[in-house]
Amino acid sequence: MRWFGLPSTLALLLIELLIAPAAGADPPAVPIKRPIRVQPGGTTTTPALSDEEALKEAGLSPTDAGPLIDYLKARTLSEGDQTRIGDVIKRFGADEFEERVKATEEVERFGPAAIGPLKTAERSSDPEVAYRARQALKRMEKVPHSAVATAAVRAVVKLRPKEGAAVLIGFLPMADSDEVAEEIRTALVALAAVDGKPEPALVAALDDKLVVRRSAAYVALVEGGDPTARVRIKEAFPLVKVAVRKETDADAKFRGLWALLMTSREKEFVPDLIDLIPRLNRGRIWQLEELLLQLAGDSRPEARFGKSEEALTKAKEAWAGWWAKKGPGVDLVKFEFTPRVTGFTDIIEYDYSGFGRYRVVTLGPDLKVKATVGGAGVNQMGYPSDVKKLANGHYLVAEMNSSRVTERDATGKILKTTNVATPLSVDLLPDGGMVVVCRNQVIQYDKEMKQQWAFQRQQYDIMGGRRLPGGDVIFVTNTFQGPNCFRLGGKDGKEVGKPFQIGRIQQYQSIDATGDEKIMVCEFNRVVEYDLKADKDKAKELWKFDVPGPTSCQRLPNGNTLITQVNYAPHGRVIEVDPTGEIVWEYTSPDGLRPARAYRR
Repeated sequence: MRWFGLPSTLALLLIELLIAPAAGADPPAVPIKRPIRVQPGGTTTTPALSDEEALKEAGLSPTDAGPLIDYLKARTLSEGDQTRIGDVIKRFGADEFEERVKATEEVERFGPAAIGPLKTAERSSDPEVAYRARQALKRMEKVPHSAVATAAVRAVVKLRPKEGAAVLIGFLPMADSDEVAEEIRTALVALAAVDGKPEPALVAALDDKLVVRRSAAYVALVEGGDPTARVRIKEAFPLVKVAVRKETDADAKFRGLWALLMTSREKEFVPDLIDLIPRLNRGRIWQLEELLLQLAGDSRPEARFGKSEEALTKAKEAWAGWWAKKGPGVDLVKFEFTPRVTGFTDIIEYDYSGFGRYRVVTLGPDLKVKATVGGAGVNQMGYPSDVKKLANGHYLVAEMNSSRVTERDATGKILKTTNVATPLSVDLLPDGGMVVVCRNQVIQYDKEMKQQWAFQRQQYDIMGGRRLPGGDVIFVTNTFQGPNCFRLGGKDGKEVGKPFQIGRIQQYQSIDATGDEKIMVCEFNRVVEYDLKADKDKAKELWKFDVPGPTSCQRLPNGNTLITQVNYAPHGRVIEVDPTGEIVWEYTSPDGLRPARAYRR
């Protein structure tokens, strides 16, 4: 804060009073109150805001295309407008207080078009810029823009107005969240063909100045059209091939090539993708590596996707050699690709500054933040200890201090709550149910959230647990002498076999199942993989990685291990370690929060 040396909280309060709306100004819109439903067993649900309700708040109708198009156009900026609004927002962080106030007033004169840039500024690492963006949005955004924009995009797809695709591709760079952007990309696929011909606006976007538009056009023109054909829009296919091969942005080139390969199953795109390896970020490497490993099976070359450019170049050369030898015999049309990881990583982060903020951050394959769930206010989490992404796009969060498991949408809004004491981890069952491991119990629920069985301990000493591939459940305790690893039958929750001993000092959130008879746990100063069948009294160590204070671990399909260190100086980190112990990827929170758990899906 830059105001006469006052403490930041006091300065923010005084500024808010100074620039608060005058008496008689329009009050903020009152949001629609959503009914809360209580179900048997203590589960509560809150229905999500429907598209029709979101549009109604903005004075729009899902059946009237004209106003929907006008809404999106009013929020689409030219390059000059973007520059001008960006320059004003930069002044939010000026040294002079009067200049900051003036900039806050000026940005509102741009009207609805400023909402998208302000949403971005709201996430700025500069607290003054973020604060002023929030204040401007409070006065300008009478209706939640993201919800309305998403609903408007879906309505445009249904109505298919003549200029729908052109308006959506134009609006795409203005999307204030990746959720909205992804909705637009999906819509463009649906609108990519008109009577079997490529949509002209998307063809024009193949040469757009903005990479976000080019990238979306590549995918839409390849994946749109006739879903039963491998080449779905015949006129567009050669145009996209030419555009993608001259693309200079590595991520956009990957997106285009990936769409071409996955849709057409033409072998010619495999060498192009392999050639990209040294230029790709780690998230795209995860995607491509998963494809190559499944294609190769037991014939995979001895090549690791290391961290250095030299290591990646060697991997590229090894896989290029493998493809030259094995590629002619590969039938991509018959090949069934079922990715075990898609490149998305969910990270639980804690604020240790005393404000008690907890959140879940999702990184996409491009390693950009795709969603931030939780934070302050009504959506605050109570010490989240585990998170799983559901098929419907929602997040299932175990909140230990709040003694509940919540289902939340991508904005963090709680849609369903299941009350359960001190949950540590959640595993999803194939039939839609879940297993919850808590500090003194393990409970299995069916898809209706009815309890199927429960195992109780007198002590609150469980440190972590995980469902094994075969259905049994393993949990560990912080017992310092004697057995500290226990196995429960998946059908009834009864103890199976005799408990046995692993390392002595266990950490919270500590287990991953690497097989039906293998587990990996976080101990005080290392991550260890154990063979559960090696010895009746004490498990055998199979692999270990010495690291101070690990708090979560996950064995990845490529053989690497994802490890979180909440207390790593200065703000914690997530690392990916290969079997030899080399750290090939590392993540730290951009705003100083501490990663406590990470899970790649």
